[in-house]
Amino acid sequence: MQLTIIIEKGDDEIWGRLEAPGFLNVTVGDSEAEITQNMLELIEDFLENEGKDNDYWKDVTLDSITFEYRYDLTAFFEIFYPLKINSIAEKAGINKALMRQYVSGVKHPSAQQVQKIEAAIHSFAQKLMKVSLV
Repeated sequence: MQLTIIIEKGDDEIWGRLEAPGFLNVTVGDSEAEITQNMLELIEDFLENEGKDNDYWKDVTLDSITFEYRYDLTAFFEIFYPLKINSIAEKAGINKALMRQYVSGVKHPSAQQVQKIEAAIHSFAQKLMKVSLV
């Protein structure tokens, strides 16, 4: 079973939330790995208790769960700090000052802006995948 953890930036930490039938939980941590571990512990408790009577979760085991991650911009640039905000803004065709406001949470991007930013990040990642070092 694949579940989606939404990663967001809080004041001094990052937090993740997972929404699935009968299950809505939020956890905090210093890293994506810590959030994932915390969420697995919450799911384990849920499966042993109220989840055992939920049809959606009936045959789920911890070993059968995989996660995908979705990030708000602030959390993304916190976790992937080596990426330069200005470089992604330039590649996405977004004003650099506006992009910094998105990342700091001062302003929120439209769905169209988010798609541009995501496309720029994916393009950069594909280029990285082709790198060979000697």
